[in-house]
Amino acid sequence: MKLRRRRAGSTPAIDPCMGDPLARSFCDALTNRDWPTARQILLGTEHPDDRCFLLDACGSVPDVQDWIGTIAAADPLAQLVRGCHATAWAWEARGGYFAQYTQAEQFRLFFERLRAAESSLYDVVAANPDEVAAWAFLVRTARGLQLGLEDGEFRFQQAISRHATNLKAHAEWLQTCCQKWEGSHDRMFHLARSAAAAAPDGNMLHALIPLAHLEVTLDLEDSAAWFYMNRPDVQAELRAAADRSVLHPAADLRPGWPLYFNTFAMAFTNAGDKPAAAAVFSRLGDQITTHPWQYVGGDPTKTFSKARSTVSR
Repeated sequence: MKLRRRRAGSTPAIDPCMGDPLARSFCDALTNRDWPTARQILLGTEHPDDRCFLLDACGSVPDVQDWIGTIAAADPLAQLVRGCHATAWAWEARGGYFAQYTQAEQFRLFFERLRAAESSLYDVVAANPDEVAAWAFLVRTARGLQLGLEDGEFRFQQAISRHATNLKAHAEWLQTCCQKWEGSHDRMFHLARSAAAAAPDGNMLHALIPLAHLEVTLDLEDSAAWFYMNRPDVQAELRAAADRSVLHPAADLRPGWPLYFNTFAMAFTNAGDKPAAAAVFSRLGDQITTHPWQYVGGDPTKTFSKARSTVSR
């Protein structure tokens, strides 16, 4: 993505809670090792998408693994937090680079922590098979542990059989279906398009479409990526997906909504669709997320700011 310098102004900061007050309270409670408060928040969060969002956000809290294990043995919710947090902890050890740039010690820690996450999450679903969040995070651990597409798909199906439009499960399964992991572009697009076609208007599953197109460009040189994203059929598909989600009058702005707006913002910027990108940035404000801007490399906040400046001219 070739972006020009942004005009003078403040650079937005990345908030892992995406401005959501409940997620902030949950993470603050975990930071303070206040399990009763954290538990009450999680217990009161019944919608599977909202629960998955809280459990994703908790991955940003340091040192949770130092104390949650003593509680987890007797509390399935603590075990759920332990497993979900350990998943993020594992990826923290691995880093965000491709495998060929990852050191042996990083991989050792990665797999060690993933196995711990896997164990905790399977304890959760053994006790409560209807815990959608655990199945959704198990899709990610299966990918990291290289357990194969069949195992990952089983976990994905377990999640969506209980919550058909679960955002976390679909996002993790899309990553598994990517060419960079165990799948292919065809498999990835089949998932993205079939999920979007079945999703209601306003639902953020339509954001799988721009994410899939961005994934394609990861393997392309800059010029080839530009030509791909500027293809009329790609631009049209991005517009249609946005019209049914982030730009829809009934957009479902559940906790975590900025992630999907950031995905469309980057895709429209790369596709040279300034009006659509500007419309998304206008609704988004300063709610930047690390993903997908980290795909460009460098500081995601600077990439976000440059993109926003570019489309506003």
